[in-house]
Amino acid sequence: MTSQIELKALTMLRSAELTQNMETEHLRKLAATAGEAEFSEGEIIYHKGQAGQAVYLIETGQIVIETDVPDQGRVIMNTLGPGQFFGWSALFPTERKMAWTRATQPTKTIVFNAKQLQTAWQTDHKLEYAVIRRAGRDMIERIKAIRQQLINILPADD
Repeated sequence: MTSQIELKALTMLRSAELTQNMETEHLRKLAATAGEAEFSEGEIIYHKGQAGQAVYLIETGQIVIETDVPDQGRVIMNTLGPGQFFGWSALFPTERKMAWTRATQPTKTIVFNAKQLQTAWQTDHKLEYAVIRRAGRDMIERIKAIRQQLINILPADD
């Protein structure tokens, strides 16, 4: 029997740009690992250096991904809102969080348990490929955005 959260996750996965064209079987497997989490404005969702536990899909609200920059303090690398994912490093068990993530307004998320996803991958490598491929695409887009930010703030060479 499908739970309410699985139905909600499935609906969100079907409408999220990154996952909307995934096979229904894969979307159902992802939804089976889903839970919910809410964060208040200003709440740190995870700290730099922590081991990742989950991948998040924003239902409502907004988060920022921040890092430390020498002589600048903590700076925002990415701002994400509804329909966007974050926490990809949780899919790589040996990796640690490279930045802080903080809610900038009350935020509701669908949470996909990384260990459950990794267990599902052991019997479905097509699911693993589909998720990792999309995670990679999302990370590339964020790197491009960060690169553009750097171009805009760094002084040009004369």
